[in-house]
Amino acid sequence: MNVYWFQDSKTGHLKQVQALLDQLKKETELSLTTIKHSDQESFSEMFSRRDQFNGQTILIGAGHDVYSTILQAKKYLQKFISKNIYSIAVLRPSYKLNSFDLIVAPEHDFRNRRLPKNVIPFKGSLAVTSQIPVDDSKAIIAIGGPSKHYKFDQKILMKQLNYILSVYPKHKFKIFNSRRTPDALNIKLKDNLSNYPNAKFIHLNSPESDTFQDSLNRSSLKFVTPDSSNLVFEALSVKGQTYLIQIESPTYRRIFGSKKIRESMNELVNTKRVGVVSILNKKAGVDISTIESPALHFEPLAEVEKVSFSIMKFINHQI
Repeated sequence: MNVYWFQDSKTGHLKQVQALLDQLKKETELSLTTIKHSDQESFSEMFSRRDQFNGQTILIGAGHDVYSTILQAKKYLQKFISKNIYSIAVLRPSYKLNSFDLIVAPEHDFRNRRLPKNVIPFKGSLAVTSQIPVDDSKAIIAIGGPSKHYKFDQKILMKQLNYILSVYPKHKFKIFNSRRTPDALNIKLKDNLSNYPNAKFIHLNSPESDTFQDSLNRSSLKFVTPDSSNLVFEALSVKGQTYLIQIESPTYRRIFGSKKIRESMNELVNTKRVGVVSILNKKAGVDISTIESPALHFEPLAEVEKVSFSIMKFINHQI
């Protein structure tokens, strides 16, 4: 099977498509060509070898910058090849939904909407599934940053981190930041952690940041800020317990903006798939933090496996 992966520069998009393609490789043989949006060739150059289209061809990608290119590429190829070309959008396009053969999108993108027949829904985000046993002495904290979904309060976050580290003094913590983590917070994290011999801050730009996935797989406790649904669902796709860290003031009331991510996180809390580190109330002017654990009966999410199976089922029915 020939796969043309049209890429933008957003890490969240790239990781989800990569997870899906890695799963598809387990089910069928793939010949993969990656095409970056920034240095895209003309279609005549891109598809110069017609003999490569003897089998099925998938045109796939995530992000608004690549969706139109995928549809244009299919239209170009149909001049020479009449069948076995499939356009797949990962995440929900904002236009021409019916023009794609398949759309792979999170359920929350269609909340209160009719689900089109060409949509394969999944929970949260696509992430690599792992059944690797965890190490009960290891823990991880994954920190995002300001977003349109949550009011990111650095003071509250620092208090919550101090609380977590004090509650679990016997665990060895690795604390990872992200591209959205403010520089001022990175400095505070590095300085503050000198008080905790059981914690290590790993900056995104350091070589050790490559150990994130392995640390996620092997940590028994995973604390994640809720501003990034990708991080949360990556944690839920491996073994161990996942907790959301409260990053807003209890008195903050959000009125404007998209609610779908917040509703998705609230659903995880209500079903006890995740635990929470939260501020309950104030006594004598002091914030009281608490930790509520998730239910223990949940297995790691396997959304990428379900989606891969559905894609192969669709393609095999077209033959």
